[in-house]
Amino acid sequence: MANPAASHSHEHHIVATSTYVKTLLALVALMALTVWASFIQIPAIGPISGTVANQVVALAIALVKAFLVVTIFMGVKFGTKLIKLWASLGFIWVLLIFTILGDYTTRHFEPAPSWDGKADSALPRVAPDEPKIPAQNDLNVKIRE
Repeated sequence: MANPAASHSHEHHIVATSTYVKTLLALVALMALTVWASFIQIPAIGPISGTVANQVVALAIALVKAFLVVTIFMGVKFGTKLIKLWASLGFIWVLLIFTILGDYTTRHFEPAPSWDGKADSALPRVAPDEPKIPAQNDLNVKIRE
């Protein structure tokens, strides 16, 4: 009969110290690049303003730094396929969240519903054929004092 402990061997990958040193030096260089990029002003590129271009550059550098930390220092590079899948899904989730927030922030703001039921309100409180005064028993209407 086979030994069940032998079939589930857990080996730890030993990473050379030089790999950690090279990664640390790369992170320090990227940090210096981030600091340098914060002091320069990228000119506008078509419809994209210089401030947005600066932020995109800073986020790209931060993404590279995060990738280095996750793959080398957290050991995902030497992990199983399942570990790599979950780490990848984390980055995809963050990308999805930023996409949703980017979509939300680029939409035009709608006018807020007014208390007096104006026709140009986003959500008028009265029907078009009724008078322009909201009903007094409407729970969404705040009575002005």
